[in-house]
Formats: sequence, C-alpha cells, structure tokens
Amino acid sequence: MDSRSWLLLQPDPPEHDLPADLRARDRFGGRDCGWVAQMRPFVRHFSQPGQCVFDPFCGFGTTLLAAALEGRAGCGIEIDAARAELARERLRRHGVDAPIAVGSLPQTAIPSAIDLCLTNVPYFGCRWPTDEADQAEGQLYLEHDYAAYLHRLRDIFHAVRRALPEDGFCIAMVENVTIQDRMLPLAWDLAAVLRGLFVAREERLLCYQRDAQALPAGATLSNRSHEYALIFQKTRETPCIASTRAELRAMAEAGFAFEVFGSFTSWLSRDDDTAPRPPGDADLLLPDDQARFDALLHWLHARNYELTLWSEAVLPPVSLERLRAHWYLRAQRRDRLGRLVRLDLCLDASG
Repeated sequence: MDSRSWLLLQPDPPEHDLPADLRARDRFGGRDCGWVAQMRPFVRHFSQPGQCVFDPFCGFGTTLLAAALEGRAGCGIEIDAARAELARERLRRHGVDAPIAVGSLPQTAIPSAIDLCLTNVPYFGCRWPTDEADQAEGQLYLEHDYAAYLHRLRDIFHAVRRALPEDGFCIAMVENVTIQDRMLPLAWDLAAVLRGLFVAREERLLCYQRDAQALPAGATLSNRSHEYALIFQKTRETPCIASTRAELRAMAEAGFAFEVFGSFTSWLSRDDDTAPRPPGDADLLLPDDQARFDALLHWLHARNYELTLWSEAVLPPVSLERLRAHWYLRAQRRDRLGRLVRLDLCLDASG
C-alpha cells in the first residue's frame, strides 16, 4: 500500500470469486459478497505474517480468504448460520481452516486471539428476506431504526476494542447509502461511533470502475462507485498536560468540588510535561450529589466538552444511577491546535 488516499480496485480473478454453486445456495445469490482484492492490501499493510485477522461480519469469508492468501490466520463471526456454512465450504476449497462462530458480538465469543479487525459492515436499509422461519435474531440487515442500528454497531465495535491488542488496528469498509431519495451519511456516522472507541488515523477512498450516464439538470443520483476504508487504532492518546491543569484550576475556581486520583495526581506538581508514560486522562472523584453533578455537567457542556458514557454521547442532566451503572462519565474537548483534555468523572462512594 502506498501513500495515495485512494485505491482503484480491480475485480477478483475467477479463482478467488465466490463459486457459482455456493452463490446459487445463498438467498441473495451472493450479490453482497465483497472482493478479496479489496481486503488484501489492508491485510498486508496492517498485520504481520502469522497474525490473526478478524471479521465480525464474516459473510462469505472474503476477509478470511484474503488473510490466508497473505500468510495470515483468520477468524470470524457470522450471524446467519447458512452463510457461515457457505463461508466454511468456500475456505475449505482453498485449503483454509479458519474458525467461524455463528452469532453476533458482544454475545458471541471471538474464536481466537486477534491482531487486526478488518470488515465490511452490513448496510442499513438492505432488503433482507423477512418471511423465513429461521431468520437470525438480531440481524443488522433487518434493523428498522437507524439510531438503534448505530447503537448496535457501537456495542459490536466496543467488543472488538476489548479484544484487540494495544496499537492494533480496526478498519471498516462502508459507504453512505441512499434510501427513498435521501442520503444517510452512514460512513460518517460510523466514523463518529469508531472515534469514541479508537484513535482515527486515516481514510482511503476505494473506487470501482462503473459506467456513468448523463443526468438531467439538478438531479442528484450517482452511480455510487466509491466507498470508504475507515482506519482506526486502539492506542493511548495523550492529553495535553498543561491544558488539563488549566481546566482543573478553572473548575476549582468555578466552585466545583473534586479530588484528582490515579496517574494524573503525579502531574499536578511536576515542573515539566515529559515522562516515559504520560497519563491517558485525569480521573476525578465527585461528591455524591445530583444537583452539584448536574451543575458540573452543564458547566462542561457550556465549555464545549463532549460528554459520553462508554462512548455513547449524552447531554446534561445525567442521573447518578446511570453514572453508577457505567462507573464513569468521560468529558473531553480538543482545541484548534489539537490539544486534548480528557476528564473521567466518578462518584466518591465514601460519601
């Protein structure tokens, strides 16, 4: 993979395509089967030989076949049992033994330790058959509500994050979709979900050769010949120490009571901001008082902090019961110079 921000993809050679007899056994005729050629450059660049590539939406095993062709192991999860069996058969024909679990994250365990997550997400608004008795519960293709669909994706990628090693990459292929003549910014909304879990590194524009036709003036339809590869990494992002100190002083001057604990305490009195391992956040213990907690959240919100509970955005007020259920609430903001302040707010259980 070179430094270009776009990749012009070529169709798979016949030996890597989904075999016709397997395609005929699929309820969609395999029309949503991805290309091995799409995945191979990312396998090569973001993993090492012998490492394991994981696909949480395994489908026909395309990612796992790409991993095997590049000398990597692979494993996956697929919610549709029939497709999981088609994927296993496809891989067996290539001499590939890659475990595929039937189910969905976070309920289903990932079959083995993983080093890279590489996937193409199921698309919202897909016309999946709904009249079959064996329809898998929880099928994302069948999600009726867009907000619920994004919430499900957040839960799935949260489980991926827990399984990845530090500095491991999570790469998702996705495009914006048009439903009833209205575009849903799925690629950008998924990027927002992933940004709450990982550090955004880059994007690649994946381009396909497709015929185009003239449009009447003002018409907006396109041939949708591109999608995005969103590249995220599980890694520690170091907040700005000086900016965090300044925010804590401002919070105290505004009359809010809190106690700093954890790794940031040693930075409160340091003369410099250099050390082998800077903290990832500032942990704060707050009084167990709903009114004072609400006031602090409103103050942070007014200062343009993003407030999240386990990567899900929230707005004040937030009940103390909800905070206890999530252990902490994260407040963070970034200025125009890229300086990050990240505060994790917890309740002082001692009273």
